[in-house]
Amino acid sequence: MSKQFVGLSVDPSVKVIEGQFKTSDGFILYTRTWKAVSDKPIATVVFIHGFAEYVKRYDHVFDKFARENIEVYAYDQRGCGQTTRLNKNMALGNSGGWIVTRKDITEALRSQRKEGIPQFLVGHSMGGGLTLRYACEGDERLNVAGYISASPWLRLSPQTLNLKRFLALSIIPTASMFLPNLTVDGSVDANYISRDPDQAKKYSEDYFIQEASTHATLRTHINTGGKLVLEKEYKNMVSPIYLAHGSADPITDPNASKEFIQKIKVENVMFREWEGRYHESMHY
Repeated sequence: MSKQFVGLSVDPSVKVIEGQFKTSDGFILYTRTWKAVSDKPIATVVFIHGFAEYVKRYDHVFDKFARENIEVYAYDQRGCGQTTRLNKNMALGNSGGWIVTRKDITEALRSQRKEGIPQFLVGHSMGGGLTLRYACEGDERLNVAGYISASPWLRLSPQTLNLKRFLALSIIPTASMFLPNLTVDGSVDANYISRDPDQAKKYSEDYFIQEASTHATLRTHINTGGKLVLEKEYKNMVSPIYLAHGSADPITDPNASKEFIQKIKVENVMFREWEGRYHESMHY
């Protein structure tokens, strides 16, 4: 670990620590920790963000966790946010694929675990899909107290998966074999993020949201990610699980979440459908 420095939070009463984490393969991840209000948190969280975004967008969410004495640790994934700036010659949106992503999650869980305190894995959108997949095959999956997945990317909604995008994505499996690191456009309609036009505007103007991806990354999340979880890996799911999805999400398909919940045969599962909400439920 390199030296850390104290950042600013939406709520000045909450201490936020910015730092860097060096992975086992020498990669540098930008990290952000929302410290619990006491030295003995009631729980800790490792959070996995969504496609093309970054963790500082969640200050207004995790400040509330911290005030409830829950400590949250998150990092900008490879190819995203400030992590991109910390590593030379890295393509935007290049996550490294599932094996690398899974290892990053494992190292985050192990590094942040506190003896005697339950640890949860939480993810949104792409991160929500990764969270569910980790609950199926992650190295530390049996040591996690519970999983929370919001608007998971198990399958794209029809509004986003239009004919043009369908045709483009259909060649991803082949293209990823020959040009895995080629960067392609992965943008979505900002109006699909939230029903609040101000939030949509903020999203479209946010410098750190770089809606680019590589062929290999898209293959991970479309062809061997959500699809694999829905068709096969759900059989290995561990619990407890809390899954929530906006019923009107035009980016990730809420019906895929329902399908997943109906398939899994484990106890302690809760599904919450937020009526009428779009993709980012924390922004309505």
